[in-house]
Amino acid sequence: MTTKNEMFTQIAREHLHIETLDQRNRDSLDFHDVGVIGVQRALDAAYRAGQADLLAAAETLVSENEQTSESVGHYKRLAECWRRLRRAIRHARKRDALPKP
Repeated sequence: MTTKNEMFTQIAREHLHIETLDQRNRDSLDFHDVGVIGVQRALDAAYRAGQADLLAAAETLVSENEQTSESVGHYKRLAECWRRLRRAIRHARKRDALPKP
């Protein structure tokens, strides 16, 4: 699983040609000139990564639900999937990534 900071760093490398997002306390290392196309592509990549995260949570939930095991473990896994999905939706709404119904 990739952390948020790792994902941001990867996007910065790919789209903005910024090697690291760590502060290095030198203007020549901490400030970068970037084109608007690079910024647009980086923002799009971050948005798509968020969508993929939400989709993965939903797919896990559906997959867990399709396994019709009657065991207690199944229900615990299913409940955890629902919690992850609700958390992802709340987070997306806070960021205005999803429209309110």
